Amino acid sequence: METLSAGDPQRLGPYWLAGRLGSGGQGIVYEAYDPEGHRVALKMLHPAGNGMAGRLAKEATAARRVASFCTAKVLAADLDGSRPYIVSEYVPGPSLRDAVAEGRRFAGDDLHRLATAVATALTAIHDAGVIHRDLKPDNVLLGPDGPRVIDFGIARTLDMSLTRTGEVAGTPSYLAPEVFAGQRAGTPADVFAWGATMMFAATGQDPFHADNLGGVMHRVLSHHPDLSALPPGLAPLVGAALRKEPAARPAARDLLLALVSGDSADLGGLLAEGSRAAGGVAAPGPADPALGTIAEDAYGSLGPEERDLAAEVFLRLVAIGEDGRQTGRAASHDELFEGRPEHEAEAVRRVLRAFSYVVSADGHTVELSRPALLRAWPRLRMWVNADRDGLAVLGEINRAARHWAEHGRRDADLLQGSRLEQALRWAATGRRHVTLTPRERDYLQAGTDLARRRTRRRRLTTVALAGMLVVALAAGGVAVWQGRQTARQRDIAVARQAAAEADRLRTVDPVTAMRLSVAAWRLSPQPEARGSLMASLQQQETAVFRDPPVQGLAYRALSRDGRTLVSVSKQGVNVYDVRTGRRVGGWKGLDLKGEIAFGPVLSPSGRLLAQSTPEELGVWDLTTGRRVYREKLEPGGGGGQYPLFGEHETTLLVVYFDGLSHLVDLRTGRRFGKALVRKDGSEALPDDLLVDPAGRRMLVTEGRLDAMSLPGWKRERPYPACRTESAVVAFSPDGRTLACARDGITVVDAATGRVRARDDEWSCDVCGRPGPRMRLDDRHAVVFARRDLQVWRIADHREVLTYRAEGDLTDVRLDPDGRTLRYLMDDVVVSVDLGPRVTSTRVSKDAEIRFSPTGRWATVAGYEATSLRLMDLRTHRDVATFAKGSEDPVVPGFDERRGRLVLAGAQSKVRLIDLRTSRQVWAVRTPEYNLPEQVVFSPDGTKVIMSMGPEGQSGPFRVMVYDAATGRTLHAYRTTVRGGPLTRDGKTLVTGSGTYFDLTTGKQAGTGFAVSEEGYSPALSSRGVIAIGQDEDGRIALWQYDPRGPTPIRPALPRAAGSVVLLAFSPDGGTLATLTNSGKVQLWDPAGRRRLGGSFDLHTLREPEALTFSADGRTVYAAVDGTVHQVPVDPEQVAAAVCRRAGGALPERDWAAHLPDVPYRETC
Repeated sequence: METLSAGDPQRLGPYWLAGRLGSGGQGIVYEAYDPEGHRVALKMLHPAGNGMAGRLAKEATAARRVASFCTAKVLAADLDGSRPYIVSEYVPGPSLRDAVAEGRRFAGDDLHRLATAVATALTAIHDAGVIHRDLKPDNVLLGPDGPRVIDFGIARTLDMSLTRTGEVAGTPSYLAPEVFAGQRAGTPADVFAWGATMMFAATGQDPFHADNLGGVMHRVLSHHPDLSALPPGLAPLVGAALRKEPAARPAARDLLLALVSGDSADLGGLLAEGSRAAGGVAAPGPADPALGTIAEDAYGSLGPEERDLAAEVFLRLVAIGEDGRQTGRAASHDELFEGRPEHEAEAVRRVLRAFSYVVSADGHTVELSRPALLRAWPRLRMWVNADRDGLAVLGEINRAARHWAEHGRRDADLLQGSRLEQALRWAATGRRHVTLTPRERDYLQAGTDLARRRTRRRRLTTVALAGMLVVALAAGGVAVWQGRQTARQRDIAVARQAAAEADRLRTVDPVTAMRLSVAAWRLSPQPEARGSLMASLQQQETAVFRDPPVQGLAYRALSRDGRTLVSVSKQGVNVYDVRTGRRVGGWKGLDLKGEIAFGPVLSPSGRLLAQSTPEELGVWDLTTGRRVYREKLEPGGGGGQYPLFGEHETTLLVVYFDGLSHLVDLRTGRRFGKALVRKDGSEALPDDLLVDPAGRRMLVTEGRLDAMSLPGWKRERPYPACRTESAVVAFSPDGRTLACARDGITVVDAATGRVRARDDEWSCDVCGRPGPRMRLDDRHAVVFARRDLQVWRIADHREVLTYRAEGDLTDVRLDPDGRTLRYLMDDVVVSVDLGPRVTSTRVSKDAEIRFSPTGRWATVAGYEATSLRLMDLRTHRDVATFAKGSEDPVVPGFDERRGRLVLAGAQSKVRLIDLRTSRQVWAVRTPEYNLPEQVVFSPDGTKVIMSMGPEGQSGPFRVMVYDAATGRTLHAYRTTVRGGPLTRDGKTLVTGSGTYFDLTTGKQAGTGFAVSEEGYSPALSSRGVIAIGQDEDGRIALWQYDPRGPTPIRPALPRAAGSVVLLAFSPDGGTLATLTNSGKVQLWDPAGRRRLGGSFDLHTLREPEALTFSADGRTVYAAVDGTVHQVPVDPEQVAAAVCRRAGGALPERDWAAHLPDVPYRETC
């Protein structure tokens, strides 16, 4: 990457430029960084002429429509300014042309994957209605995640006018014949360029190269390239793409279908499959590091003395303008070296040498050669933020001191008055990393002397200035207070960085992520750290094991207990214990003819390993490495045959992609059984054929469940309950239980076929997706398909986990410990904790639960019960029982302070009970044709306020106000508004209808605020914040209460994980809890307008009933489906729980790697 030249801008819009990546006829491409420090590619276009601005805008809009499958996604564009530009993803890697120029050639699978990648990109581009028009090796980048097609700079949309006759846009040797013939370039022209690019990748030569444009035109129009360098499977496709007639070429989508054998009906799935296949193309050479990484590596190479000086050196290269904007500046040689001891000056020189890639020095000045470093390097951002206010002051002191020294050191050029005081105060107490140069110190000293001479009467002011000057000029640095402030600012910045790093590592290194979040919280309890800490308690992932790389491709299998990974390649077999990461077995070499095309399979015990190639099948004893079976395979459709194990240890199935070839008894080596082909010709999935644990039957799943007896090969129907419920089946490890699933799950006795469990609410969402598979043990059932999985507890049919992985799941297994699930995805085994994140207590099978405001009590009322239970939430013990009608819903109202309870029933009766004596104090009749919805006591305990809704679909609402001592009706209002929380003065209801309701007049007051579309009640905090869940999309509105009318709080909260049914504020108003209709509890920081972590999933299909905080604000209580859940909120409790999950604190070696600027401390 070239450094910026004198004419290059430092910034364009919000993007900071780091250097030139290249230039061409349309403009200059820069490496740039956005305000958050993310690397992007920015193309600054040459100013558009007349009529071009509109075209550029259309082209940018078109490019942004392209899905990011094997393409560099267009992120932003600004085409209205004097310097128009387009921003896209940065792809760290060389172009295909550069890779070939360095000697790389593509052949075999490597070329096939490259072809798939570029075809995938073209399919996505064409699907968006865009034509690339300049596809060539230079515009294919080999990134770390596979090839990416870039540069839609001359792309056109299909609804725009295409290339005009005689206008040639693109690179000549990759243009289609019709373009040279003066025809319009359409999608077939891109397909032609695809074919030419594949020829270049295979041969290293442009297929239509000539010395001049006329020669290139002649070769494109008449020459037919030699395709012998291409593999047999690819040559026909490239040949078809290079046909001279556009109509004879295949579409990009057809190319992709042929390359991946995909489903033409599912474009999204086809693009995803192409993208996955393309991921195997490795980028050559070392990774292309971002600017921040380069700077951090340079910083890491410094010694302690240089590190101490690095911050000061870089801050001297930053200026803060009057508008607060940062820019780079040139620091003079004197600023960095004058007055320093020689050893310190030499240390500064070492800093400049270490950072020579980002800093330029000419002997007189030093400046940033790559201004984007200000955004790209997090450490520099931290330094600037810590000294931000003072950098403007430093700039003024530096400029004024230079002017003063160069113009005779006149008194008239000295700072005076408040400006001098401000400068001295910063120099004395505000500095973090910067020391003053001798000239700057002399300048401040002269200003103070002048002030002393002129203001002898203002002795106190003079003394104060002199005192600040002493501190400012002290050789030892700054005061103790300043050091503490510096440490505090550092800890805040580092805590935020650590929290962000923890969130990034959750699926990569879950244990380090958890430990980092605790360290972030301990360093500085910022909202970001608290959110990260909460996410660590919520995260399902607990460990990750990555298969160590080998030469060539490796294929993997996970054992039935999920504890062992077997990795097979042409170099041999490796066996790993995924819990410890240790290699526990294996051998070198794999004596099989042909190339491995399918992954290995393991027998139920994990003792036998079966592996095939299109030519041969082998079975080995995994403990000894001895081969126990060998078979020559016949070629077949879809890549040949491959082995499968069912649930019987020594019965092996040999299958084609569309059915069964035969079975093998591994004890004798005898082949038996007959071929079975799926009736619809579709692919047979791994679990469609399943041998039972006894080896007596083979289950066949194809729309319905059948069985073949073994070895007799007679059709049987042993499980009638599963006959039509059989999208997927599985046996338990002991073979006694069979589960089958389609829309729901049925469990039967494997011996008798008798139904053990069937539940209409035991629904399976994943079962309806393509290719579901199932796993079963004594405790759990799992169904997974592609990226998604669901887990249920067999005992009560409750869902305990819904999960979406980052990629397609190769296999999923349940650990015998009963709380760990592991899945295999590519080369990674991820461990997932099935244990609950909350404490749950089932208090009733079928009851409505209501909580008191501070979580001390709960009422439990069965829907057909004749009594209501009052329960102590802290102990979950009943403290009293009260009679009620068998079909009478009861709404409670609590006065916890005075020990009173109001019960309002639907049968026109309200009663108050003294809980200290369990005696009824009074009972009154209520208006007919209305049902109680809410009962609350006034803050002073003198009134009971009851809100009532209509009994039917329509009718009035009512608000009743009673004397709490006698039950006498004080007010009875007929109204149109729904009830809600009571204000602290007890005079107003904040209603669910979006207005205030004055309890003294019965009138609505104040201007309206947002309401819930579903009619749910708002929450009101002790700080006067109103929160309400607005709609099913999870929007939450915040308003500030004011008696004259509420005002909206902006910005709004992020969206919740579904329609918010219930809301509750903590007692101090600092935390908001929400509960969605699907049972997800989320926590929020209303002041910072941020979500704290993710969600606690309570897994329910029924609507939640109650939500509240405990009196100390440390716990949230949620009632769902007869169960009380306790959600930890207190960060100290959460930190302790996370430490237990992570197995302890962040070790010192990891602390040094992630938090190098902060001394180690114990965090757990």
